[in-house]
Parts: sequence; C-alpha cells; structure tokens
Amino acid sequence: MLKILDEKVLRTDNEIESLYKNCKYLCIIDGWDKIADNDGYLYCVSTSEESLHELIDERDRLQTEGKICCIGGSYNNGGAIGVQYEYREE
Repeated sequence: MLKILDEKVLRTDNEIESLYKNCKYLCIIDGWDKIADNDGYLYCVSTSEESLHELIDERDRLQTEGKICCIGGSYNNGGAIGVQYEYREE
C-alpha cells in the first residue's frame, strides 16, 4: 500500500527508517547540493513491493513538477545481490 504523507518536517534517513521499518519511501530534498546530507521531507511510504510502481510514479510526477526526489528504504525481503545480512559486534 502507498501512503501519501507530504510531511513538512525535515527528517534524516535514519529517522524515517526507524519510523517505517521494512518499507521504501520517497523524500523531497531542497537541492542537489543537499543530496549528501541524507535528509529530506518525507512525501510517501510504500509498505509492500506491490506498491513500488506507485511510488515510482509519484517520484516521476514530482520530478516533472521540478522537485528533487530520492527513494530510500528497503522491504528487507532478502532480494539484494551480495551480502544478505549484516553482523554487528556489540
């Protein structure tokens, strides 16, 4: 399911990922010079792979309006190429 939030609060990637675990999300950023800051305004959240195309459609729509967007997050379904899990020593 795709949830449109259109938040006006600047959040970091870590904040968004802790709020929306196992989801992909779309953020609007202030400018290309801010892309490395890893923060943005959360626009929408895709809670399952079934809504990924809707998320991409929203990104495309916002980009045609001149907004700078980035997609982040993960469904954490093990579909990545390479390392399948992470080990952290405590």
